[in-house]
Amino acid sequence: MLNFSSSYWLNVLFFFLPAVLLVLTLHEFGHAYAAYKMGDETAKAMGRLSLNPFRHIDWIGMLTLLLFRFGWGKPVPVDFFALRNFRKGLVVVSLAGPGMNFLTALALAPLYKLMVHSPVMLNNFSYFIILTKYIIIYSVYLGVFNLIPIPPLDGSKVLYAMTKHPQRWLLDDRLNYYGVLVLLVFIMFPIFHFDAIMNAIVMPILKLFLWA
Repeated sequence: MLNFSSSYWLNVLFFFLPAVLLVLTLHEFGHAYAAYKMGDETAKAMGRLSLNPFRHIDWIGMLTLLLFRFGWGKPVPVDFFALRNFRKGLVVVSLAGPGMNFLTALALAPLYKLMVHSPVMLNNFSYFIILTKYIIIYSVYLGVFNLIPIPPLDGSKVLYAMTKHPQRWLLDDRLNYYGVLVLLVFIMFPIFHFDAIMNAIVMPILKLFLWA
């Protein structure tokens, strides 16, 4: 059931939205930067080699994220066949997005622990402490989620790279279409315990990052 209470939307405006915008932006920038360094300038030519959040937002994905906590950013365009080393590039570029999310959480974790143990920060900068916590949480969740080896998530391309003919799988658009349907089924139907599985993976990581 949707929550339209004022407290919910205040939380969305001041914490959820800025944290998600930052996390999604860094994720997509990671893909764009890795592709550029590996030889593909497609993302750069299309203005996606940028830290400007508005270049990476898919407004429909953002709306569903706000309402249902399931959404997406605008995928970075990558010509994998333009990479200097196709198979290696497929892995590196695909892992760059989740990798950027994990690096973000890793970089912010010491700052968060420092702030929560500082009376001055707790009394005067509680907003930044909570926002930092949100960023760490969403970074880890997005990083782990995208490593799932189901198209069109990043983990699927890493799986392709391990096959004999990764080009064939990469060019088959049907995999992305059916993959999205499979993901929706896993997420929406409680019988698959998707949330419980995600939490079992994510919570130990968050414990490491957030708990002193």
